[in-house]
Parts: sequence; C-alpha cells; structure tokens
Amino acid sequence: MAAREGEKKNRIARDFRRVLIVLVIIFVAILGRQEYKIYQIQKETEATQKRVEELQKAQADLEAERKRLYDPKYIEKLAREDHNYVKKDEVPIFIVKDKEKQGEKTKKGAPEGKNEKQGQVESAEN
Repeated sequence: MAAREGEKKNRIARDFRRVLIVLVIIFVAILGRQEYKIYQIQKETEATQKRVEELQKAQADLEAERKRLYDPKYIEKLAREDHNYVKKDEVPIFIVKDKEKQGEKTKKGAPEGKNEKQGQVESAEN
C-alpha cells in the first residue's frame, strides 16, 4: 500500500505542477497583453502630445498674424503683394510671362479655375 500512496502522491504532485504551469502561462499571457496595451497607450499619448504642441505653435502663429493685421504697414504690404494694389500716384509695372511657360505651370499641377499671380508690382517713385 505504501507504493500506491507514493504513486498517488507523485500523481497529485505532477497534476499540481501541470495546473501551476498552466496558471503561470495564463498569468504571463494576461500580463503581456496588459503591457502591450500600456505600450500602445503611451505611443498614442506621445503622438497626441506632439499634435498638441504643433497646434499650440500654429495658434501662436495665428495670434501673431492677427496682431500684425492691426498694423497699417503690414496691411499695405499684403495689399501690394497679394492683390497688386498701388498707391494713388504710383505706376504699376506688371511682368507678364510667356504663354508657354504659363501653360506648363497649369499642366504641372496648378488647379484649374484659380487665377495665378501673373506679375510683380513695383512702384516707381517720382
């Protein structure tokens, strides 16, 4: 009977080790899954933080632009460069490019239906 009890104890010990190994594997799998989720969240947090910094910089640039729009000299500069405005006693000079070169620009990716800036305004001082 001692042999049977020894076999029974060995079998119980072996079964216990197997159950313990299965539990450890499950625990490690769950732990690994949680660590991976934490890693993903950290990456997402870093990306979000970078985006926030970019947006804050863009906001600061826009605020600076808004403040410059109260400056008459800046408004005049924008009007001259972007809209080809000239002062009352100035003579505008437009430099017109060849039609072939303009056609190439349009073909290379300029959206149709939008006017391109065709010249540069220069002022002649008297």
